[in-house]
Amino acid sequence: MNAQRRSVLSRAAIAVALTLAATACSQTQTRPDLAGRGHCDAAALTWAVGQPLDEATGRKLFQQSGAGLWRVVAPDNTFSSDRREDRLNVRVDKANVVTGVDCG
Repeated sequence: MNAQRRSVLSRAAIAVALTLAATACSQTQTRPDLAGRGHCDAAALTWAVGQPLDEATGRKLFQQSGAGLWRVVAPDNTFSSDRREDRLNVRVDKANVVTGVDCG
């Protein structure tokens, strides 16, 4: 390969790399765990305490909370201690009965 052709290919590779870098920097994060849809409010969700956590109960809690994401906190699992105003925490016991609902 001659020097002129290598130079053209090198410039093309640099241009592609710069374009990819610029595109990556300009995109916003769309991961659901980074951007919830709103502010969580668990004040009206005390009705769920004592109820078994099934799919219907989970959906209703999520919709009524206004949260962007939610997690189930069971006695035997580990979870991060970071606080997020858009996350609903549904606390359950070993029998999968809701023991508490809060945001964070």
